[in-house]
Amino acid sequence: MGNSFRQTVAGLFSRDEMKHSTMLSGHVAATRARAQASDSEYLIAAQDTTYYNYSGQAQMTGLGVIQGKVRGLMQHNVLLMDEGGQPLGVLNQQYWTRGGAMDWPSSQKESQKWFNGLAAVNQQAQGSYKRWVVTADRESDIFEFFKAPRESNVDLLVRVFQPRRVEVVTAGVVCPLPAVCAHLNDYGHESVQIERQIKGQRRTVDLTLNLQAATVHIYPNKDLSPARHKTQVLSLVVATEVACVDAKSQADCFDADNALSWFLLTSLPIERADNVQRIIRFYALRWRIERLHFTLKSGALNVEKLQFDDVHTLANALAFYSVVAWQLLGLTYALRHDPEQPAKTMFEPEDLTLLHQLSAKPVNSLRQATLALTQLVGFAPSKKQPLPGVKVLANAIERFFFVKQGAAAVANKPLQD
Repeated sequence: MGNSFRQTVAGLFSRDEMKHSTMLSGHVAATRARAQASDSEYLIAAQDTTYYNYSGQAQMTGLGVIQGKVRGLMQHNVLLMDEGGQPLGVLNQQYWTRGGAMDWPSSQKESQKWFNGLAAVNQQAQGSYKRWVVTADRESDIFEFFKAPRESNVDLLVRVFQPRRVEVVTAGVVCPLPAVCAHLNDYGHESVQIERQIKGQRRTVDLTLNLQAATVHIYPNKDLSPARHKTQVLSLVVATEVACVDAKSQADCFDADNALSWFLLTSLPIERADNVQRIIRFYALRWRIERLHFTLKSGALNVEKLQFDDVHTLANALAFYSVVAWQLLGLTYALRHDPEQPAKTMFEPEDLTLLHQLSAKPVNSLRQATLALTQLVGFAPSKKQPLPGVKVLANAIERFFFVKQGAAAVANKPLQD
């Protein structure tokens, strides 16, 4: 957007008093407001870590290593969604390096990131009438995490795999986690949509899962007393893949030798089959935080190509780009969920007026407005790709910025933010 613009923004990012938490503070407040205004009873707060490779930026100071000799930094995000999967915003971010200028405190393990993310959700959930569900993958399988303080309206949903001892309450047995399935109740089947690597390509697939569940206590390590230190009553849900089809082509892609199996520990109830099915749907939404990271990196914004003098400036820039990535992701999922919803739910009125003038077509629905927008970069809907993805949307929004600059200049008035 021009050297002057880049220099101005880079100057803002580089200020000593500017922190990534400050950069995100307004967005976090707006995210909570969107959450409270949502019709959703449940809010899904998905946690995950991504690694940024800046080995090619030899002049950038303060970087650490992310693996071996690869230079970069880590970012841990909490993405908030409604129960339908619509991204509402980034609720919390943490940055650190290994051996660089932003090292993790020596008094803590990096696994503290999960507890920090949960604490951020606890803070936002205070005074909220919604139920907040913190989801995380198997890296968060930490006994102390299961017992960490939670607000009364905050639930936990964690994928577990450690072979800890599990007490199945209804069966009255104690066994290692891998052997627990024999003592669980059957809850039928549920279908969910996730992303999966198939023949080297990332594909969206529809999974059919067989469901089992029971209430359990998780036992601590053997050096602690189970009677005193076991968890409160939790629910354990086991989901085993029994069928898989490509969501786009509907081709059968089930591989029995590599069938998915989720062991999900949660504080959510399992009294009825629909409770268990809801738990599976909520966990499947965790994949959308991976889409956020994909959008930030190769999917659209290419943030690993950013060039700054130091890691402090870089972290502030990544926080800024994270909001942009959320906007792209939000538009993408809103479009796929309900393309006929009013365009004004995602577009400003003045933008819709300009898009109508440019396309000479109606822009009343979200589909119409988005197609008018992406027409600026030559996107034409087809049977194979009826709707644009995040990369096309990113290019179109950037092109539209210049169009708005030109329109504002012609109208002889300053471009509004």
